Amino acid sequence: MKLFPNNQTSPRPKNISAFTLVEMMMSVWIYLFIFIGVMVAIQIFALRVYTLAATKLSATTGGRETLNQIRDTIREAKTLQVGNCTTAGATSFSAVSATSAAQGNALEIFPTTNSLSYTIFYLDTSTPTNYLDEYTVTSTGTNLTQLASYITNTIIFDAEDFQGNVVTNNPKNNQVYRMTLQFYQWEYPIAFVGTNNGLNEYDFYQLRTKVSRRALD
Repeated sequence: MKLFPNNQTSPRPKNISAFTLVEMMMSVWIYLFIFIGVMVAIQIFALRVYTLAATKLSATTGGRETLNQIRDTIREAKTLQVGNCTTAGATSFSAVSATSAAQGNALEIFPTTNSLSYTIFYLDTSTPTNYLDEYTVTSTGTNLTQLASYITNTIIFDAEDFQGNVVTNNPKNNQVYRMTLQFYQWEYPIAFVGTNNGLNEYDFYQLRTKVSRRALD
């Protein structure tokens, strides 16, 4: 009687191949360089997106601050008249006649019935940058402030009725004053402006608002 009739032995395992230490080090270095390259590309892309977003936010924030300042001044006004101004300092302001369409590059605002105290918002085209300026006259003197620059449109202000039609320059309680700002700003503030006058490096913006004065006579 055999106690172990089927005494079998397991086959001898084959030789198993593996990476050498040098091959492992080379693989790690290759993957490391790829990882570093991807991270650098992501960082460069993120900086590009951040620059674009920061420029657009800066442009729209500055424009809206200007619109808000003019809006508040119009709301507190006693009388207003649309006109045109050709020189810095608003000394050449000329109101549009009462029978002409109320549209121009300047707006004169009287906060009270005193005609010696007023504020004029106007487009100064005496420089290539085309500033939107605020010229204020009070009993204590005058003050000139630059609100925005690189303005491209020449018709900044107009007076409208409730349907959006431009009316004559005859101040009434139901008039709505519209202001439109079209301007441009560098897309990349640190970019080098080359050929084509650098037009490819600029972004163009437009901001528009409508305001009516609160004081009704």
